[in-house]
Amino acid sequence: MNEKAIKLLSDAKVDMALLTDEANMRYIAGFTGEGYVLVTREWGRVVTDSRYTIAARLECPDFEVIDWAGKGYYKPAMDAAKEKNIRSVGYEDIYLTVSAFRQFEKKLQSHVKLKPIGDKADALRQVKSAEEIERIREAERIGDRAFARLMLDFGVKKDVLGEVGKQVAAYHVVTPMKAIQTTEKQVAAKLEFYLKDEGGERLSFDTIAASGLNGAMPHAVPTDKKLKRGELLTLDFGCVYKGYCSDMTRTVSIGKPLSSMQKIYDVVLKAQQTALDKIRPGMTGKEIDALARDVIQKEGYGEFFGHSLGHSVGLKIHEKPGFSTKEKTVIQPGMVVSVEPGIYVENVGGVRIEDLVAVTESGIDNLAKSVKELIAIP
Repeated sequence: MNEKAIKLLSDAKVDMALLTDEANMRYIAGFTGEGYVLVTREWGRVVTDSRYTIAARLECPDFEVIDWAGKGYYKPAMDAAKEKNIRSVGYEDIYLTVSAFRQFEKKLQSHVKLKPIGDKADALRQVKSAEEIERIREAERIGDRAFARLMLDFGVKKDVLGEVGKQVAAYHVVTPMKAIQTTEKQVAAKLEFYLKDEGGERLSFDTIAASGLNGAMPHAVPTDKKLKRGELLTLDFGCVYKGYCSDMTRTVSIGKPLSSMQKIYDVVLKAQQTALDKIRPGMTGKEIDALARDVIQKEGYGEFFGHSLGHSVGLKIHEKPGFSTKEKTVIQPGMVVSVEPGIYVENVGGVRIEDLVAVTESGIDNLAKSVKELIAIP
């Protein structure tokens, strides 16, 4: 069996692990369908149905694929426990529903001891391999290109968009859009199309396009509100590439921004750059969060930065550890974390700027390449 599975069993101190979380099934076995995965130190089984059996055999060549049809969903787990003389089975209590657990318990409890393993499988995914980081990097590149295409459509000159803009302008056929006639929903839809057109498998989360007063809501849902001159527009978006997520936020201005919003933007950018410059492995997430939060507090906006500085990204868009006021985890090389300070003022608006960074031996590798100077859409 692979090293990941053996490490999980060792950490969890069980003979067999029952994996039901989609990210952990993919990480341990390579399985992307519905069902569950069983692993011991000697073998692994993917339990699914006819919708996924062919794909599972291709994805998981080292695992036996079992179709539960005619057997029942829970019976393969019971059979494995009996056949292999398994004494303890670890299950993902943080993901398994109460109903499903009771069924597994009913089938297994007379044969084995069931043991909750919490986030032991998740913990294996915290430090990414070089291959995983490259997949996230490409997902972030896709985001860079999609953002550049959207800005070009809005009439922003390629030189303003830096190297990414110049590269994209070489092949992108501009579809002109007038900002003041465009709704938040339309902006989000166009950006989502470009994310997929550039190579994204799917979105890694619902796109945020929040303008004007809506920008004060960090997780605003796009509406039919039309963009207006003088307002800021916050775009938070990401896609999945070969299973791995990207995440990026850029805030732009529709025409010339109000001086008050330009000031907020400058504070957020300063806070982010301060953190980017000083992140080092060996620091805790709390210490890193403070790098940006202190800047915002000193500028008088502390009460308007309510969320954490960042979260890890991988097979899921939100993973651990993060950069927050309570995060005691020591940050290690290979972790991929967002750096996304923001200021949100009710009845005024908001600003967020976000990059994904891979922690290195000496600092960070910033995976996002889109410019961060405030872009003014003409």
